[in-house]
Amino acid sequence: MPKKKTAKVPHGRAKGETQISISMPTNLIQAIDKKAAAQNRNRSNFITTEMEKVCDKLEK
Repeated sequence: MPKKKTAKVPHGRAKGETQISISMPTNLIQAIDKKAAAQNRNRSNFITTEMEKVCDKLEK
């Protein structure tokens, strides 16, 4: 059986970024969204930036 050909579809992410899926409690998502909105940021940017800070602290 021949291999099925799939078209490469642009995904809209910046080069070097990977999309992931995680589960979180609803109240945590609500808190993240509230803090992100207060800083005029989206959820993804907020989580990424905060996780970078956590990783930096853990490396020290």
